[in-house]
Amino acid sequence: MKDNKLYHILDLIEEIDKVDKMLALHKDSDSDLMSSQYKNQKLKLSNYLVKELLTNSDNRTEVMYIIKLFIEKFYNDEMRHLQFEENDNLKKIEDVFIENYA
Repeated sequence: MKDNKLYHILDLIEEIDKVDKMLALHKDSDSDLMSSQYKNQKLKLSNYLVKELLTNSDNRTEVMYIIKLFIEKFYNDEMRHLQFEENDNLKKIEDVFIENYA
């Protein structure tokens, strides 16, 4: 990975951290609008970060570890409360993992 890509990825992580802190500030706010906007921004930046990691890593498996660390740091609360609806395709994928790979 070239230095400019590395710094770009580090900047993305820092930006996600800032948005995450803003989400924490607005967590108990009466306005769902601010919280919703920050959640959307965090998700957009996170998607971009994962894409950058996967496309600029020379296909190293260690990138999956970095993505795991990222998810554990910035999405741990969301994952703890995650529940799919029964007809959701993601629920079907989750079931496959649970039934076959747990």
